[in-house]
Amino acid sequence: MIYDNDLIKSSLISMREFLIDLRRDIHKHPELGFEEVRTMEKISSILKSLNIKHKTKIAKTGIIADIEGIDKNFTIAFRADMDALPMDDLKKDLKCEYASEEKRKCHACGHDVHIAILTGIAKYFSEVKPPCNIRLIYQPAEETTGGAKPMIDESALDNVNVIYGLHVRPEIKAGQISVKYGVMYASSNMFDIKIYGKSSHGAKSYEGIDAIIVASNILNQLHNFVSAFTDGSVRLHVGKINGGHARNVVADFVQMEGIIRMLCDDEKRKKILSAIEKIILNTANSFNAKAEFINMPSYPALINHAKAVDIVKESGFSVLGKENVFIEENANMTTEDFSYYLQKVSGAFFSLGVSNENINIPIHNGLFDIDERAINIGVNIQIVNVYETYNKKELFIKN
Repeated sequence: MIYDNDLIKSSLISMREFLIDLRRDIHKHPELGFEEVRTMEKISSILKSLNIKHKTKIAKTGIIADIEGIDKNFTIAFRADMDALPMDDLKKDLKCEYASEEKRKCHACGHDVHIAILTGIAKYFSEVKPPCNIRLIYQPAEETTGGAKPMIDESALDNVNVIYGLHVRPEIKAGQISVKYGVMYASSNMFDIKIYGKSSHGAKSYEGIDAIIVASNILNQLHNFVSAFTDGSVRLHVGKINGGHARNVVADFVQMEGIIRMLCDDEKRKKILSAIEKIILNTANSFNAKAEFINMPSYPALINHAKAVDIVKESGFSVLGKENVFIEENANMTTEDFSYYLQKVSGAFFSLGVSNENINIPIHNGLFDIDERAINIGVNIQIVNVYETYNKKELFIKN
């Protein structure tokens, strides 16, 4: 199906101020994960005005909206996360008119931008009949426990063939995007290690089992394992250690708290976690101590599907020119719960440039802001993704 570039451009011009105002309103009134009630109601009101069918209160504060297309047997989904970060908006000090009005709440990760872009997609296809069905997923709580999985559990991906998502990236300029084949973001496993030794007087330390010595050996062995037996796709960090009672008493207990990040699929992830647990237990046993490894899995690795990345890349070429589309070589060791969607259906996640010469602050910083021209660029690319995907829909239909 051929799309009309002139129609898309004129539509984007007409909605530009609307989307900027929406982004600024959301930025001014940020809400934390699973608390996005005002945001949900604001978006629902807009969707009603556009006559788009939708359901609210999905996974507490999420929205699932559907736009019927010409082909009712093929569905393309888009996702935006809605939650803010628990930090102060430092732009208040700069007299920014849309700085957060909420203490310790700030859209410092660009989710307000993601919301505006998704709503731009909604507005365009409420006026122009899409070639196929469009699913709009407004998701809570990406920054915390993860809203993607409960959204999926409540039917967000039912009958979806392919899904696209994006994230703002201040490292590249507005008017540019970057794509990544394969693993783009790491998996995450928080963990506790509990070491049980035996107390004794320090003068007779040989009568005890020093849990601190055991802990230090476990820590060394874990880092030796990561450096010598993994390929750079694993990062392990222990950030907290507690143990002992007094300077002259052999510690009978130590607890360590840390996190493991991995750029691999779940099968390899399980193997590495199993090896780590064996190192902990066997090292403790060699000192006649006991140990416990408590694994707290978080998001899986975000692994893009090559055919969908091809679509985004070609859409980027079409909208921005080849010189403004970058192919990333290195994955990000942070996490992103869009990974859950990509475990279920084909799709791709990409990065949207939002900086310029005057605005270039990293995410998760209280001064974070964007070049608002990036909003329409994000909408434009996602609209083109619809047509390019539908033109190659056979790549995304499961036999």
